[in-house]
Amino acid sequence: MTTVGVRLARPVALSGKGQRRAEATVGGLLALPAAIFFCVFWLLPFLSALYLSFTRYDLTGMPQWIGLGNYARMLEDPGFWNSAQVTVIYTIGSVIPSILLALAIAVPLARPGRLNSVLRGLIMIPAVMPLVATSVVWRIIYADGGPANAVLGAVGLGPVSWLTDERMAVWALVLMVTWKHLGLFVIILTAGLQGLSPSVFEAAALDGAGPVRTFWSITLPLLRRTLLFVLVIAVVGSMQAFIPAFLLTGGGPAGATEVLPYYMWATAFSFERMGYASAMAMVLLAVLIVASLVQFRFLRGGGDE
Repeated sequence: MTTVGVRLARPVALSGKGQRRAEATVGGLLALPAAIFFCVFWLLPFLSALYLSFTRYDLTGMPQWIGLGNYARMLEDPGFWNSAQVTVIYTIGSVIPSILLALAIAVPLARPGRLNSVLRGLIMIPAVMPLVATSVVWRIIYADGGPANAVLGAVGLGPVSWLTDERMAVWALVLMVTWKHLGLFVIILTAGLQGLSPSVFEAAALDGAGPVRTFWSITLPLLRRTLLFVLVIAVVGSMQAFIPAFLLTGGGPAGATEVLPYYMWATAFSFERMGYASAMAMVLLAVLIVASLVQFRFLRGGGDE
């Protein structure tokens, strides 16, 4: 019998430069799907909207270049300024209570315990519900004979026209959004609190620091980056809110809940002024960038350790 020997091929050794080139090629190929997704679904729409913001476009003909005409029009548009004011009220009214309530709930929930684990799971239920379904449920709650007015009637208060009263409609949206986002903020802050080093708090206790002093002087400074993250996503989310106003009030009554994204949508698809709506979208983007930079400026530094 003849023994056939099989020689295994030795791997070809690459030089340092060749190895780096190969790694860069593999990395580029792995990143290619994400790059294509980014270009198709973000970069191209952004560039298209940026171009349309300098044109007059009614969705039927060809865009007509008008330069800064759309941006100048915003300065004289009462509808735009009303929607900007409503957006600011909606953002401040929903962000500040949400974060304060989330922080107040997260501090006790961050402690270990089986009950706290169950509560953390339950409080996430509103956050995982689709926003459309949440809006439909709260529309039922706000109905004239709904649970909200039933509770008010039980304590001797008269019924409230939650969605048709100009003074109450925007606060009805704020209440719903606060309930919707509270669980997510609680979980994020709880994770941040659980990541803090116990040795810092033990040292504070040995120095005689009480709970209030410990919270203000140690917990909050160490939680600064987590608070920054929550604040940024809360502000960006609130300033882009569309579904609650669309499904609950339709921007009414009398524009009381016509937040800027809703006004942009109505301008683009109801009045067919796509160029003007694109200009408002660019302004909103610029405001979001500035707001995020301001938040980073005042809250950066320190960190969760």
